[in-house]
Amino acid sequence: MKDSENGLMPLLFKGACLILVALLTLIGLAGLILPIIPGILFLFLAALLLAKISSRFDAMLHRNENMKVWRRRWETTNTLPFLQRIKLSLLLVARAVVNGVETAANSLNKARADS
Repeated sequence: MKDSENGLMPLLFKGACLILVALLTLIGLAGLILPIIPGILFLFLAALLLAKISSRFDAMLHRNENMKVWRRRWETTNTLPFLQRIKLSLLLVARAVVNGVETAANSLNKARADS
């Protein structure tokens, strides 16, 4: 598959990517409300995927200072093999979920102690 900078992607691949972007965005928005789901991580992944298929969105992300920091961190993992990058991503998601559950449990315990 070609990147948006190198040429046109097949329409079917772009459609599948857009569906995945929509799914990641919905999970990310739910994660902003629910403390168990790492919302920012899913929104970041949706933004990266959308930048791969839209050159306009990619240019907008290159101008954003916050995304520059996140992209720099993401690009430092390029030296890892693909399977290692997937494992690292899954471990980060698992860590964020555990932190969310821990935060929710602490909030419940505090609310229970206050009442």
